[in-house]
Amino acid sequence: MIEMLRNPEIFRWAGLLGSLIGLIGTLIPGLVYRGSQNEPYSFLNHFISELGEKGISKLAWAFNLSMILSGLCVVTASLSLGLILPGFWAKAGLLLGVITGLALALVGFFPMNDMKSHMRAAVTFFRAGLLMSLFFSLAILFQTGTISKLPRWFGLAGLGPVMAFAVFLGLMWKSRREEREALATDGVERPKVWNIAISEWLIFFSFIIWILVIALGISG
Repeated sequence: MIEMLRNPEIFRWAGLLGSLIGLIGTLIPGLVYRGSQNEPYSFLNHFISELGEKGISKLAWAFNLSMILSGLCVVTASLSLGLILPGFWAKAGLLLGVITGLALALVGFFPMNDMKSHMRAAVTFFRAGLLMSLFFSLAILFQTGTISKLPRWFGLAGLGPVMAFAVFLGLMWKSRREEREALATDGVERPKVWNIAISEWLIFFSFIIWILVIALGISG
């Protein structure tokens, strides 16, 4: 099993499949979404998880299923990359990647209708995702040994998701200091441009781009 996971093709296909499922599972539900005020979905002022809110999102089941499947793909990809790359940072990335993937799956398992459980899963995903991106980037930059599976400069690709996660967590911390639930929408006047919602989408796209870059660049 371990030797199979060390095959770069496992990481490549898990990363590509997870990214594709995530994209389809968000973009299609977003096209048919109508909110509680009959408003269309907007990347500028809607959270990603609103696509999975039962009773509001028409294709909530599709979004939630895509998060579960994408999370399992992240677990597989993290196990594979962590075993392929040498050193401490790779193994730390493996551990945090498994936590990130499981948390993402739980985001789909616990939609916004169960806000308490959803928030726990989402916050775990954001925190673990930041560390996963950072640790794997360090593992790529500081590879040891004579055979390199990835050019060292590929480690710089992780700056995108690391910064996106950090900005989002900073905005979340700010909202909590103001005694507001970061992802709550009930009773909140939705601004036309909502910084924290945009930063969440930046996590989504930068995370996918980062995985695709590594998946296409890793050697067999």
